[in-house]
Amino acid sequence: MRPRAKYWLEAEDGRYLMGPRTHRLLRAIETTGSLKAAARVAGFSYRAAWSRVREVEAALGFPLVASKSGGERGGGSRLTPEGRAFLEAYERFLAEAERGLGRAFRHAFGEQK
Repeated sequence: MRPRAKYWLEAEDGRYLMGPRTHRLLRAIETTGSLKAAARVAGFSYRAAWSRVREVEAALGFPLVASKSGGERGGGSRLTPEGRAFLEAYERFLAEAERGLGRAFRHAFGEQK
C-alpha cells in the first residue's frame, strides 16, 4: 500500500492554474525548445498548448514562454527567466508535498513492506 496524490495550483478566484499536464508542458518546452514538440510530449494539441500557456501567463501576470518564429535558422520556444523560476518553484513545492505526504502516511499506517 502506498499513498497517491495529485497537486495543482488555483488562482485566487478558484480557476485552475497549474497541474501535472501543464507542468509536463512547461518542462517539455524547456527540454525540447519547441512548443509544438512539447505539446506532443504533454498530450496537447498545438493550439491547446498555446492557449494553456497564455491562460497561465494571464493569471500570473508575467510571461512564461518566449517564442521566436521560423526563418533561416528556424524558430523555437523557451521558458523566460520568470517561467523557469516558476517551474522550479512548482517542482520544489511538489517535492516537499510528496515528502509531507510520505511522513503523514507513515505516521498513520506505520512503515509498509
